[in-house]
Amino acid sequence: MSAPEIAAVLARQQELIAALDAQDTDRIVLATEALAAATSELRGADHWPDDPDIADQLSETLQTNEAAAVRINLFRFWNRQRIDHLQELRGERLRRNGYNSI
Repeated sequence: MSAPEIAAVLARQQELIAALDAQDTDRIVLATEALAAATSELRGADHWPDDPDIADQLSETLQTNEAAAVRINLFRFWNRQRIDHLQELRGERLRRNGYNSI
């Protein structure tokens, strides 16, 4: 695990957060793909780095990942609310496995 790989993941995470905040779906897709590619570079790391600077970078990267996850969960919740509201406007009611006409 090296500092440039961690820095790349952190940069891609920040790009994803910016895309999520902008609610730009094209940027979200591109940032997600870039983050996946950067993260794959870190896979296979055996241990936490001994260098305190690199360990701090990795810790910051993990915190940024949590920030992105919070935003994704929030957007998922908002979308679910919108879908439910649209179904209500169409006269459909939520049932266990989908919607049913009223």
